[in-house]
Amino acid sequence: MAGVAAGQAGFAVMHLTQSDTVDPVATPVSSYAVTWPGVLLFPASVLSLALACAILAGRGVGLAREGCIRFLLGATAVMLVGAAVFRTGTPESGLTWWAQVHRYTAGAAFVMLTVVAALCAVRMKDADVPEWVRRGTWWVTALAASTFLTTTVNTFLPAFLDGGDWRGAGQRVLLVVLSALVWMLIANSARVGVRTAEPVRVPALPATGPAVAATNAEAGVPAFAGARS
Repeated sequence: MAGVAAGQAGFAVMHLTQSDTVDPVATPVSSYAVTWPGVLLFPASVLSLALACAILAGRGVGLAREGCIRFLLGATAVMLVGAAVFRTGTPESGLTWWAQVHRYTAGAAFVMLTVVAALCAVRMKDADVPEWVRRGTWWVTALAASTFLTTTVNTFLPAFLDGGDWRGAGQRVLLVVLSALVWMLIANSARVGVRTAEPVRVPALPATGPAVAATNAEAGVPAFAGARS
């Protein structure tokens, strides 16, 4: 939870402090990484989200047969680390090889989280999960898939419907939606963890022995055949 919260807080601070240098509608989110304070906040925020995904991959999301989901969450964490380590390009540097690594690792992370949302939505259909989590995963799947498709078209075909002029907006919507997915998975994982950690109540066995037998005799309780004394 702290990892997701730190990531969201970092992106919020970047939007507030760099509003005069980064256009949130036309500019990709990674553009915050080339100016201050995004030089530090961007990789820190992405790594925080990667940490949350890694913990979920190890802990599980509270569903049965979730091996594929946990694998995808672990792979997402690796891709997010790549997106944090390799910085995007600038107008001066152009689309360098490290900018290409950043672009495709970030895209792969978004794709895998969208697939995780779809798998969880299917698995939660008949599972014992809160209704808001079940409905939320379906909404996340639909919004993430449509937004990612729009962002991809805007990135590689910027002239189509002038998508290059507003591709940053779609990326920010996608970031918020997938962060909400991680929140929901954390909530369900924590709920299942608390439930399984509850102590099992074992009924106490009836006391036996000479002292108990004498007490029962005084109280007029008949002794059963085969009772040990």
